Amino acid sequence: MSEAIIGETNPGAGYDKDKIQRFGSVIELDLEKEAYYRELHANVWAGVQAKIHECNMRNYNIFVAPIAGKKYLFSFFEYIGTDLEADMGKFPQDEETLRWWKETDPCQKSMEGTPEGEQWLGLERVFFQA
Repeated sequence: MSEAIIGETNPGAGYDKDKIQRFGSVIELDLEKEAYYRELHANVWAGVQAKIHECNMRNYNIFVAPIAGKKYLFSFFEYIGTDLEADMGKFPQDEETLRWWKETDPCQKSMEGTPEGEQWLGLERVFFQA
């Protein structure tokens, strides 16, 4: 993840006037592991929440939607920092985050078109209204 994906109909350098980058992404939810995934997120580990905050992510949301017999997770967050690459690089260095991913990753199925080394597929933003 190097910067927010801004579509042709909503051009920009990845920042809005408020200097916040906004990110959306999608991944398929493994239906057999949905209950466990929901349980994990109902009780997110304090260390994981602290790392998200430390890495300048705010208003982090994950939504679920049933589509054509499958379920998809849609995430959204705002990035308020100034060095996205450095902040995102902290996650794979954090032991508790790595343990968290060992629990959550098997509950997800990467989508076709997801870049190598990424778990979630970044979404292109086509509209924003503050």
